Amino acid sequence: MSTPPALSIPQGSRYVLARARVPAELVLSPPPGAQQDSEGAHLLDVLVDQGRIGGLFPAGQAPDIAQVDVQGRHLWPALIDMHTHLDCGHAIPRVRPDGTIHGGFSLTAEDWPRWTDHDLALRMEFGLACAHAHGVSAIRSHVDSETLAHSQHHWRALDAMRHKWAGRVDLQGVTICAMEAWLGDDARALADLAAQYGGILGGVTDTLDRGENGTYDRLSHALDRLFALAKERGLDVDLHVDQTDDLKAFTIPEIARARLRSGFQGRVVLGHCVNLSLQRPETIQATLTLAREADLAFVSMPTPMMYLMDRKPNRTPRWRGVTAANEIRAAGLPLAIGGDNCRDAWFPYGDHDMLDTLKQAIRVFQADEPLTGSLAMAARTPADLIGRPDLGRIDVGLPAHVILFSARSLNVILSRDQSDRIVLHHGRQVTDPLPLHNELEVALGLTPTMP
Repeated sequence: MSTPPALSIPQGSRYVLARARVPAELVLSPPPGAQQDSEGAHLLDVLVDQGRIGGLFPAGQAPDIAQVDVQGRHLWPALIDMHTHLDCGHAIPRVRPDGTIHGGFSLTAEDWPRWTDHDLALRMEFGLACAHAHGVSAIRSHVDSETLAHSQHHWRALDAMRHKWAGRVDLQGVTICAMEAWLGDDARALADLAAQYGGILGGVTDTLDRGENGTYDRLSHALDRLFALAKERGLDVDLHVDQTDDLKAFTIPEIARARLRSGFQGRVVLGHCVNLSLQRPETIQATLTLAREADLAFVSMPTPMMYLMDRKPNRTPRWRGVTAANEIRAAGLPLAIGGDNCRDAWFPYGDHDMLDTLKQAIRVFQADEPLTGSLAMAARTPADLIGRPDLGRIDVGLPAHVILFSARSLNVILSRDQSDRIVLHHGRQVTDPLPLHNELEVALGLTPTMP
């Protein structure tokens, strides 16, 4: 069997990636006359100039400078993970998940005493190194914020990583806490803390039950308080929503109404929303109509949700455990995907590889035939939702953060492991290898050092 020849990326600051395939939905302004293949990808010459995209040309029409003939390989923008939990990650094998949401909470709480500054730094940096090597250019990480002291500790750790990884992976934080926290005495201090570190506000809406009158009065008060605090500080909002198969624990309409009455103008993203897919069709449509009126966006985490949802002892799950993804997209609402938990008390697997997450999403959502719009879930859409329109797309003037695959078709990208991908950051090849799990375990004191 023959193997494609290895590519040598120039070390200079100006060169052309010739004959690259770029999916139409990932390039903003394709040049006139560019050919498209049967899957809708443009065949382009991409000029890299001083770390940015200096020009896009129909294949064979780039300036006569140093060229790398990529022979029709796919070229994508670096991907975005807008929902993960770096501070929880890579606690395997000291944490042994039981496969349930409640087990994830309790096992994480048991692990908290080990979360020293050193421990957090080791595990968070491991996650960032994985993402960087796989071609992720930006991450939004939820920051455990159950108490003010706990939150301060975690925000300091995230900020240290944000500065250390600046220029490689852009890092943004968001508070994650029970919604009761926004009704408590520390609510203002918690919001100030997020603002201090350039973060945004969030919470878990599942934590407040309906009252005796059948309404979500306390949740409504907590949402009003959250939107007011976010509005005062000019912060966006990102919530964990409806991670259950209980049809009555359905909070999307409450969030939409709270946003509308608040006059809040920032972005509002709802994560998970898995029981939306279990609601009656008319409920789904009415909910999405209200969500569109409230200008809500959604992010789904297909892989951990498939692992956690509809888990019963000695029984195969009957439900995919993900949100009503295709209905959300058909309603014209933004839908992004995220990696979520990675090797922690909720989900024991993962490697911060957004290409793998995208493959899972396309298959689980049945978001193909056609694939139009599906690739954007890991690129343009999350980039916009985190406020980074310069990322997640190919266009003249944008940073040359790109991934070059060996595959010549979308089908092959979705069918075969692309472990031989080439990642370019500011036009220069990322040569950092994936970090080794056994080295992390030794550093954490989880395994004896080998002789």
